[in-house]
Amino acid sequence: MDHAKRRIGLYFGSFNPIHMGHLVIANHMATYTNLDEVWLVVTPQNPQKGAHEMINQSHRLQMVLLAVSENELLQGSDAEFDLPQPNYTAATMRHMRAKHPDVEFSLIIGEDNFERLHSWRDHWELVQNHRILVYPRRSSGQDSMEIPSAKAEDVVPRNHINLQWCDAPMISISSTYLRKAITDQKDIRYLLHDKVLNYISNNHLYE
Repeated sequence: MDHAKRRIGLYFGSFNPIHMGHLVIANHMATYTNLDEVWLVVTPQNPQKGAHEMINQSHRLQMVLLAVSENELLQGSDAEFDLPQPNYTAATMRHMRAKHPDVEFSLIIGEDNFERLHSWRDHWELVQNHRILVYPRRSSGQDSMEIPSAKAEDVVPRNHINLQWCDAPMISISSTYLRKAITDQKDIRYLLHDKVLNYISNNHLYE
């Protein structure tokens, strides 16, 4: 890999809404790895999640921008907004490599996503072209999905040369839990960035 290039970590998510757990992971990756920045990429439509669960992508992006506005190592990104939906990461990365030839991109994923990486479209293309930074996510049960069965040749070995396991601190928060809490008018002030909490309240989101 060319280390004259900028090193950017891409942290994809629905961010529906972005919460402190997301921010802790992003900041850890920006601080404890050799990345220059981490971009939090708002995914308009994850192929493994139902569209009915999502609020408008512009609201989700604005919450990300507010949440990272005070951290120069973190950026919000709408890179997938103009791409075909649902959004497949391999297709997005082809677009990103072509658009940013001066950047060396890494992908940031949780261990839960690593365990189903074999089910992603063109997953070997991702692994062969990018470093994959994996944090040891413990599923809360709220957002967990069943791991699909895999053929042996599709499984990415845990010791693959492009995998880097990162012992990031974990805050077990579920966006599903937060949405329900907001609907139920519960106090969640310490689980979201204050600017995000104010934005949700001012725009009557998830009510």
